[in-house]
Amino acid sequence: MGMIKFASSGSWWLSCESAPKWNCSGDTKFCGGFTMPDECKNKIEKLKEKFKEEPPEDLEWGYMKD
Repeated sequence: MGMIKFASSGSWWLSCESAPKWNCSGDTKFCGGFTMPDECKNKIEKLKEKFKEEPPEDLEWGYMKD
């Protein structure tokens, strides 16, 4: 019997229509389970420090497994 793979490496992205400066993407070692990858969370924290503001309300995130 095969094992179902719920998490794997992949890519993530942030997308914002009202403030495109928040748009970015990257790679992740772990994604799946409908949770935000750690690398994505870390990038949001770095952008908050860089821009000195909270993320816009329309900021969206996503990921795709390899």
